[in-house]
Amino acid sequence: MKKILNGNEAFAYGALAAGIDFYAGYPITPSTDVYEFFEKYANDYGVKFVHASSEVSAINMIMGASIAGARALTVTSGCGFSLMQEAISYMAGDFVPSVILNVMREGAGLGDIPRSQGDYNQMTKGGGNGDYHSIVLACTTILDCITYPKIAFELSEKYRNPVIITYDSDIAHTKEIVEVHSQNKNNIDKLSYTLTGNKNNNPKRIQNIYYHDKDFNETLKNKYELIEKNEQRYESYFAEDAEIVLVAFSICARICVDVVKRARANGVKVGLIIPITLYPFPKKAFETLTNCKKIVVVELNILKQMRADVEYFTKFKYEYYSINSMSTCPTVLDILSFIEEIK
Repeated sequence: MKKILNGNEAFAYGALAAGIDFYAGYPITPSTDVYEFFEKYANDYGVKFVHASSEVSAINMIMGASIAGARALTVTSGCGFSLMQEAISYMAGDFVPSVILNVMREGAGLGDIPRSQGDYNQMTKGGGNGDYHSIVLACTTILDCITYPKIAFELSEKYRNPVIITYDSDIAHTKEIVEVHSQNKNNIDKLSYTLTGNKNNNPKRIQNIYYHDKDFNETLKNKYELIEKNEQRYESYFAEDAEIVLVAFSICARICVDVVKRARANGVKVGLIIPITLYPFPKKAFETLTNCKKIVVVELNILKQMRADVEYFTKFKYEYYSINSMSTCPTVLDILSFIEEIK
């Protein structure tokens, strides 16, 4: 069935198609559409919905539900995501699968509700205490919003690790026609990731295994090395022969696609790399570049957060530029003018 949906609505349908059992959340702009969807329709789809008293309550409910074997989801934004970091750290430490949507908003602190990509460092570098990463998937299209929840749950259960899906408020409220699939719980082997008891297995004690497993250092190292080796995801547009390569995700990437088309039509060799996984960072995307001399990172934060990763993972061998702002998107003409200046 085809529907006209915004990114948040598409994400909700994608979560249903992924077979979620439990949703706990607290409304916060610009992610509230997802909360309202499940508040209204959860019973129709056999999903347990809980209005949590806060983001802290919501994420801890998700942890408990995941430990019990449910596919559980919470959704938040900005300062709400910050409040969840301790529980995410616990889940990473105890190898508890979980999926969290963070619809980014302008920060820091309470911030404001316009578009932003200022949570990049918080999501990709950990966010809470301890040695861990969350896998991070960034949506650029509304189709991504409906398809990534299934991928996220599969990755979360495969690695027993938190997975964050993210996009900015423009993606949250942009509408496109997408195919909606029915909910699917039939092919999920919950016993493969259940951590505590149900009627089919014995209860287990859940506690931080850092302190009790002498081999844990190696276990943790191997886990993230495997993720970084096998789970890099990206899209590439005319990047292999490009002399100038743009790097962007979410709303910035959508703008950059048009930039590439316009530049190529005028004979300027511009390409684009769209990271799908912000962690693990898709360094493989840059290994196929043959003519690149300059990289332009387009992002919605003032501290050039993604550019630092681009420089590091490309070994500082190009000329690097930034087009960045906390919440103001550059236009196609803005970026084309910038390219004209540096080429």
